[in-house]
Amino acid sequence: MSSRSITIEIAGMHCASCAILVDDCMEDLDGVVSSQTDVTSGRCVTVVEDTVSDADVLAAVIEAGYTGTIVQVAVAS
Repeated sequence: MSSRSITIEIAGMHCASCAILVDDCMEDLDGVVSSQTDVTSGRCVTVVEDTVSDADVLAAVIEAGYTGTIVQVAVAS
């Protein structure tokens, strides 16, 4: 199964706990391979299988209590 990397700009994060919360919500989604959120840059890079939609990923950001904008989608290596 192929996968892709989605970079999301996330508004409202203030600390490392915020980043952990976003990653936890991402990793709860079926089909998420990995998620790394950096509070300093305000971005999350999530690798997902093709079965996961962009809307699913943004819904996880909302579930964590933040808003997000997808800024890049690329084929994962």
